[in-house]
Amino acid sequence: MSGAYTSLEELARLHVSARRLPSLRQGTAQAQQSGGLASRLRGRGMDFDEFRNYQPGDDIRTIDWRVTARSGKPHTKVFREEREKPVFFLLDQGQSLFFGSQLNFKSVTAAETLALLAWQALHRGDRVGGFLYNDTEHHEFKPRRDKKAVLRLLQQATDMNLALSLKPVKNTSGENTLVHALRQTRRIVKPGALIVMISDFQSMDDHCQRQLSLLHRHSEVLAIQIQDPMESSLPRDGLYTITDGIRTRQLDTRSTQNRTQYAQEATSRQEHLQNTMNRLHIPLLSLNAALPTDKQLFAVLQGTPTPRRRQEEDAR
Repeated sequence: MSGAYTSLEELARLHVSARRLPSLRQGTAQAQQSGGLASRLRGRGMDFDEFRNYQPGDDIRTIDWRVTARSGKPHTKVFREEREKPVFFLLDQGQSLFFGSQLNFKSVTAAETLALLAWQALHRGDRVGGFLYNDTEHHEFKPRRDKKAVLRLLQQATDMNLALSLKPVKNTSGENTLVHALRQTRRIVKPGALIVMISDFQSMDDHCQRQLSLLHRHSEVLAIQIQDPMESSLPRDGLYTITDGIRTRQLDTRSTQNRTQYAQEATSRQEHLQNTMNRLHIPLLSLNAALPTDKQLFAVLQGTPTPRRRQEEDAR
């Protein structure tokens, strides 16, 4: 509960809450390094598991030529090994997250989510890495299994969080920052990692979907969307002055038509994002910047309704 900005001390203290979080793992682990978790890595191993169609990127040494000749299509052997799963985070600290109407700014909730899940992964013995980005820069952290590595990740998250302000920021590269993050992640991360994306996904477009599809072919991907209540419904009746740091406008929330149109557009955007993730077979979790991050993340990972979700379900 940091408000507009967070600090390294606050993110470090979340290691206590992280121990209570349910596991992120949605199945058996996949990775390139031996560890303590049973997996279904598509590679060479100790115990034969099954045959399946060859996929681009598979080791050609695993091709079973007898099955291939019999079926007329390339087939590879699948082995079961003992593997760990590196956890790699994509953290968005772009200008669109520098907003909050109640408890936290979205950028703070995003940083706290990173901290909680990074500590959780370390507690479970996984290597932790990340790609942290905003509108003008990015920082890469290769997966490592030690406390200092997590603290370096959180220090960079804090630095980028504290750099956010109302001052206009221009993306000089001309490339969608999420597209760039996904493309670089494909370059950095080896197949089999668990990739956790933390963003508001306001920049999601067709190019992002293409990169996500390519990334998801060889890695497990989880998307965590950070939202604020005011993005789905307007504040109480009144005349408000709003700005994006460049332009200033008057917003009249007394109009029933404005309120209805605003809510409908928000619903349409959310449904589009949900449908996109469904099509890509990527789980989408939503966190609310108006609620405590640790308690909310615990509820979401457990599959129990948050207080706001309970209100919505009771109203149906």
